[in-house]
Amino acid sequence: MSLAGLWVRKLIEAGQSPSDINLVLAEICHAIEADVGVLFLGPSPRFGPGHTFYCGIEDALLDFYHRHSENDAYLQHYSTHHFQGKMVPLQSMLPLKKIDDDWFREVMLPTLSVKFSISGYSFISKQEVQVLTFHRYSSPFPPNCQVQLQQFMGELIPWSQFYLSTQKLIDQFGSTPLHHGSIQLPKNLTPAERQVIHLLSQGCDGSEITQLRGVSKETTKSQIKSILHKLDCKHQNHLLHKLYTELVI
Repeated sequence: MSLAGLWVRKLIEAGQSPSDINLVLAEICHAIEADVGVLFLGPSPRFGPGHTFYCGIEDALLDFYHRHSENDAYLQHYSTHHFQGKMVPLQSMLPLKKIDDDWFREVMLPTLSVKFSISGYSFISKQEVQVLTFHRYSSPFPPNCQVQLQQFMGELIPWSQFYLSTQKLIDQFGSTPLHHGSIQLPKNLTPAERQVIHLLSQGCDGSEITQLRGVSKETTKSQIKSILHKLDCKHQNHLLHKLYTELVI
């Protein structure tokens, strides 16, 4: 199992406990020698509250960032230049001398006091994202950290979808999540196919899945065809019926 896979497995074992998830995040920070780690799940921070897990940063600083995230020049540049789905070194992506926002340079950056960052976000549904960011105070991240974190971001998507789906059930029905059925998904589904199933269950069609996952239409079509075969479904509506009435996803 890869290091990224091991981290995801530990998150699965942490369940819905924010404190346990924070501990896993601290382990990841220790492994890559990061001073700060933050994982956000939910709507874009600009549009609504979500679930934030973190280590190495005080609550007051995290609150400061959330209140001023719309002024984050790195986030603006990342979004407008279509880096979604990629973990990138922010200071290399946008050097300080190219930032025109005086408030960001003179107030926001000194307040947060981080100098080296690897960050990124990816869509996990039509309206929800996972944001992953790690910071160092004194030295840049080596290239292998970026590779590891890129793999982690990709493998994290099914867990992020599962966490949010489970949390919605808990919020609606209480502390014990409810399931429509008792048939487990087959183990021979690939991680990509599981991502597709989660997006289908959230109402996404083929074109939306293609856009959200950043793949070709042919890839999405092939994955749906494979899912139908593995779940013994005659067509996509049959699959959706199973998802809502029989399968535990």
